[in-house]
Amino acid sequence: MGKITAGTKIPCRVCRTLDKGDFSLLHQLNWFNMSVHSNSEYAKGTWFKERSLAGPIIFTVADGLVHNADNIAELLSQDGYEIYAYIGVDNMKITSPVLFGDTLRADAEVVELRPTKNPERFLFIYKNKTFNQNDQQVIEYQTTMIVTKKD
Repeated sequence: MGKITAGTKIPCRVCRTLDKGDFSLLHQLNWFNMSVHSNSEYAKGTWFKERSLAGPIIFTVADGLVHNADNIAELLSQDGYEIYAYIGVDNMKITSPVLFGDTLRADAEVVELRPTKNPERFLFIYKNKTFNQNDQQVIEYQTTMIVTKKD
């Protein structure tokens, strides 16, 4: 194996500020339209006092930050691997709400890269912790992918 080992940081070069347009678009795309996410009058009566981003969408944005500009593909290619399949997400915890105007940044690292029973395929596992502009963690999870060695 090469440079990719447990603890290797995955470069996440962008942050993302989410505004009302993002909230509306993301919720409409996935139909996750519970009142706390889609009804501003209802949301005023919640402990957030405003609409919040739905958990599945927080995951989508957080994972997008990790994969932006092919960060993971680029890291893997340095050791001669390429992505074959995205196969699972484990231990997901939404740890804080995401509200209008929050800026998210991902802090991801390799958990493991190891061979499978198939000599052409390897498991690549990474952990992502994503934070808002106040360094408050909003989500964490672990992703498993299958990668292959390039010819």
